[in-house]
Amino acid sequence: MVNEKKKYPKLPLTSKEKNLLALVDTHEEEITQLLQKLVQIESLNFSEFQFWDNSAIFKFTKEFLDKEGFTTELFKAPFTNSKKNEFYYNLLASLDSSSKGKTLQFNGHLDIVPYNEDNWDSNTPPLGGVIKDGKLFGRGSIDMKAGIACQVMAMKLLKESGEKFNGKLQMWFTPDEETHGAYGSAFMTKNHFEAINADATIVSEPSIRHPMKSPNIGIGEKGPHWLKFTFHGVAGHGSWPRKKSNAINKATNFMVNARKKLKFPKQKPPVTKWQSIRQLISRVGISGFRELRKFQPPKLPLDKDKRDNGILYRTTFSFNDIKAGIKTNIIPDRCELDVDFRAMPGLTTQELFDSLVRYCSKIKYRIELPEGYSNLQHNDSKFKDEPVDVYLTILTIGEGSATDPNSEFGKVVQNAFTAVYETSPVFSYNTGFSDAGNMVEAGMKDIFVFGPGGRNAHNANEYADLSTMKDTTKLYLLIAYRYLNS
Repeated sequence: MVNEKKKYPKLPLTSKEKNLLALVDTHEEEITQLLQKLVQIESLNFSEFQFWDNSAIFKFTKEFLDKEGFTTELFKAPFTNSKKNEFYYNLLASLDSSSKGKTLQFNGHLDIVPYNEDNWDSNTPPLGGVIKDGKLFGRGSIDMKAGIACQVMAMKLLKESGEKFNGKLQMWFTPDEETHGAYGSAFMTKNHFEAINADATIVSEPSIRHPMKSPNIGIGEKGPHWLKFTFHGVAGHGSWPRKKSNAINKATNFMVNARKKLKFPKQKPPVTKWQSIRQLISRVGISGFRELRKFQPPKLPLDKDKRDNGILYRTTFSFNDIKAGIKTNIIPDRCELDVDFRAMPGLTTQELFDSLVRYCSKIKYRIELPEGYSNLQHNDSKFKDEPVDVYLTILTIGEGSATDPNSEFGKVVQNAFTAVYETSPVFSYNTGFSDAGNMVEAGMKDIFVFGPGGRNAHNANEYADLSTMKDTTKLYLLIAYRYLNS
């Protein structure tokens, strides 16, 4: 771990706040027990096109919150790709004061990504919730049931403390953040906006980056553009190879040239490289910053890539799924390639598509875009009479977002952070998406993303670092208390 410099908070803890946060110390084991129970309930999410019943974890969570005396409400989101009566739940739990005021919302997703149990250590199975060496292992432990456990406990302790506040504190649990929230954050913002449109929201995604000891504060994220490219070619006998019209070769040519020739308009990141450096030095000092630069996470034997922090500051793409061919001796006339684009905040979908069209023109492919988007090739006579080489379809899409860290709520977050951790806040934005993206797209304001620490999200032997959860809970609790009394 890197030593973090102490910083005297602008708003130190009052005696009342110290007593409030001391409640977390006496309930630390209860936070761990709640996380363990959540991990032991399977809540898989394979695809937004494949239904998987995860109602068990929503029923457990609702019963837990009902027993604690919160007001709860389940919202049903019908699964559209089925004729059966299938649906996903969203759950809201609230703690209302007797006086009017602002609404602060905690948010977290209860779904988890699939796992291959064969890749996990036998003594830390994916659904075991095993505690070992200060870590709680299990799929979804850090992404993001640990953050949910911290937020639930913060709500519970604010209620039990009897401390007065104004307005409302509520928690919103979503079912499918891992597939961009079609039945969670996107569904609720479109169909029940009034229920979740809070004055401010904290999404409890993990944000403590090893070897740091306190969380980064996320103020935005890149926009996910999951796109399918369907390449068309000419079939034939495998003994007469087709260099240019083999659909796999077309897709391969597209991939090989993309690294150098596919360019996107540059966007200023919400947090620049130099801002990040200054913030890190403020937190850990020059020597600590040098230690961070030297740090390299453990690498797998086949991992040939160097750590590239530059991806934080540019639009990226990754070729992640390819399907083609029906038989070894038949040249394929069709190849499907799924690509994961992560667009910088400020880059629109149309601008991203324009870049793809320009690239296809460079490699002499005619491309067709989804309906509703303009295509630069339609004004290019060179492609007017050419057959279509590749069709583009959208799997899921969302534009990047950013929040002002110096808003009224942002200042509450910063001051509470310094009071709890006694060090400087570091702002960041995420390469991946969270439910915050759909909220911002719907017009919600003051959304921040931060939570406890752990490792191996979406990988074998995922774990939550239990040593980070107590202070994270204190931070959520202090923010809620201060904001709802401001």
